[in-house]
Amino acid sequence: MDKSAPEISTVRWPAPPFFQPVSPLPQRAQECTLELTNGRLLPAELIRFEPGADSIELRVPQQAEPQRLKLALVRSIKLIPPIALIPDRAALAAVGTATEQVTDEKPFAVRLRSGVTMAGKTLGFVKEKDGLFLFLVENDAMLVTRCFIPASQLEDVQIGPLLGETLVEKALLSPTMLAAALNKQSQLRQVRIGEYLTSRAIITEEDLKRALAEQQKRPNVRLGDVLIEAQVITPENLQEALAIQAEHRERRLGDILVEMGAVSARLIQMALSDKLGIPYVNVKEFKVNPGTLQVVDAAFAVRYQVLPLLRNAGSLVIAVENPLAIDFAQDLRFTTGLTVMPVMADPAELKVRISKEYARFEARILDFGGGTPTRASASGGSPGKADLANMDDLAIQLSRETPQPELASKGRETDVRVSENTLVRLINKMIVEAHAQGASDIHIESNPGKSATRIRFRKDGDLEDYLDLPPAYRGSLVSRIKVMAELDISERRHPQDGKIDFGKFGPLAIELRVAVIPTANNLEDVVLRILGGMQPHPLGEIGFSARDLGELRKMIARSYGLILVCGPTGSGKTTTLHSILHEINRPDIKIWTAEDPIEITQPGLRQVQVHPKIDWTFAAAMRAFLRADPDVIMVGEMRDAETTKIGIEASLTGHLVFSTLHTNSAAESVTRLLDLGMEPFTFADALIGILSQRLARTLCLKCKRGHLMTKVEIDELIEEYCGTAKLDPAAVLSGWQTAFGRDGRLELYEAVGCKECRDGYKGRLGVYELLVGTAELKHLVRSRATVPQLEQAAEAEGMHLLRQDAIEKALRGALDLTSARAAST
Repeated sequence: MDKSAPEISTVRWPAPPFFQPVSPLPQRAQECTLELTNGRLLPAELIRFEPGADSIELRVPQQAEPQRLKLALVRSIKLIPPIALIPDRAALAAVGTATEQVTDEKPFAVRLRSGVTMAGKTLGFVKEKDGLFLFLVENDAMLVTRCFIPASQLEDVQIGPLLGETLVEKALLSPTMLAAALNKQSQLRQVRIGEYLTSRAIITEEDLKRALAEQQKRPNVRLGDVLIEAQVITPENLQEALAIQAEHRERRLGDILVEMGAVSARLIQMALSDKLGIPYVNVKEFKVNPGTLQVVDAAFAVRYQVLPLLRNAGSLVIAVENPLAIDFAQDLRFTTGLTVMPVMADPAELKVRISKEYARFEARILDFGGGTPTRASASGGSPGKADLANMDDLAIQLSRETPQPELASKGRETDVRVSENTLVRLINKMIVEAHAQGASDIHIESNPGKSATRIRFRKDGDLEDYLDLPPAYRGSLVSRIKVMAELDISERRHPQDGKIDFGKFGPLAIELRVAVIPTANNLEDVVLRILGGMQPHPLGEIGFSARDLGELRKMIARSYGLILVCGPTGSGKTTTLHSILHEINRPDIKIWTAEDPIEITQPGLRQVQVHPKIDWTFAAAMRAFLRADPDVIMVGEMRDAETTKIGIEASLTGHLVFSTLHTNSAAESVTRLLDLGMEPFTFADALIGILSQRLARTLCLKCKRGHLMTKVEIDELIEEYCGTAKLDPAAVLSGWQTAFGRDGRLELYEAVGCKECRDGYKGRLGVYELLVGTAELKHLVRSRATVPQLEQAAEAEGMHLLRQDAIEKALRGALDLTSARAAST
């Protein structure tokens, strides 16, 4: 690129409210420093930056051509050099605000999702849906460095001093009064604000009508006045927030106060409930009349996060987060012809209930011939249960339609024209709900005679009943799925595999892997594996011990070599590999992956789906990768000698190679590869390490119950922990007491069960053993050592076996012993 020609920048950067730059900002590309998500600082020239875009364009030193970089890889952007700002007196005068009320720099603290905290002083701020713009003050109060933090990186933002400190400084509160208030606040934290609101929440129609009648007797008051009367903000806070709102009319006053750090969203709700008597409804348990849901369109409800609760003669009661900030009320009155009466609800619970009742896209899925949607569930339901009322409606609708013919006597489907009937909508809704509930698989089990077709979801490793479908439709159900997967609907004697691009049929951009299996009585079962829509987890959040995490990070920092992840099907190997790739995914390296299927996607990876039927195998993909200048290669599985040999050779020629194996332990993976015919010397030179893993069900944090261990329990657990290893039981016990003890005593937890979980369990956690390719271990590989010899050497160098890692997680309180033992045996 010709550096002499001026380059017009399209960097769009706002100014802080009520300020303007001393001189016009340059229109050329601007120097900047980027902090990437891996902690690396990258100096560059910022060429293109537009809010709303998912990437930026920049020029990196020593590279001639501009580069595009995904914002998902950026932690912050700082423009250099600093710029000078002066107050915009005309704008201040227009809103009646004095200069000194806005020109003071304010302290800020921003906590990022990575755990890093940024702190300093800023001269105002601009928070948009795409991220946070700060104007960092250094020495001169009017000289600032412009900084941008993407919204995807933000965990918590506080701008301005703490409210208590401000009140004391302005002599509005004495230190003694502040200490008393903080003491009261400490007591209140024993019962959190959310629990306080929930305990008073309305769950019945009668209570809601009574509360609305009481509210009508109270006068209308503005939000700012309510918060000042409740003594949760000061008049200065309100004046400053109103000044910012005058500059940005589209922003809500409550949102501005929260972003300033003057008040929390929960405190606003508490003040509205106490001072205005606005009812607070527990939408998780409130029973909604099915007819009420049809009053508000699904798209409108999702967009504005509004849930219709109750319809009277001429009014409609809706649940929202902030009843004083419903700018859509006039539109809702116009479309419904009803008076709108807003009440409050927890935003997180509101989002879940709206999603459940409307299934987010109910208007698209359940549009029966262009009429009104079918009624949704009338009850919140318990977590993990199917929306049976809604699905029952579909089953009833099925019974009203002409039943699809059963199989003809020759075993051939006589009518598969099911593309426009209720069965299609039922299948679409089933897939949407499976995805919404976090299911990994959908099992459709056909039963002979008059037995119903059973549909089950696999969630957290366990199967759970979802729906029983009338037997008359089992043939059409399977045929419809075959049509979606482009399989042969006339073939019933052989198993078939395929894939569904659900974006062609329903509202979700996901894929499903389909396996159709012939069963007895000339029937077929179907298993759908839900793919896509998953994001990689941070490496430090999937359950590694400090030792294993440190060793693994040393391994993946290498520039070449072979790293294997082993374990049975469904043990989370792909998730771990993508967490590793996410850790090393940088703009300066090229990563190729060959997968079957592609379950997780992330920007920056070049991902390839293998197709063995057309001879596009793992081995063929790896040969192609080696001609495509890779730095890192990930191959889904080393299932044959050819793929393994290519992977080892690639790891010895300057490439970092990752793959998986279906073996039971890290040491067994070594003997498995040698049995495939790999040369011990070559394999030993390539090996960096092997990770073996399982998934264990984690205890629910809300209801798990602990008990202090007896001496007998401790002795038995130590014996189980040590196994055949040469460990000192006294040293093991001492280490446990230090790491996990409570006043020197050890505790184990057990599952109880509550409304937040399934039988006391919620989610899954990895259990690991990491074998490091040390010099001693490589020597044993070259000499074809046995599995016990490899394990003994690895343990001597600090490796924890699966059972040891599982027991430590049980002592930490993440697992119970039942789950720990099930995952490690």
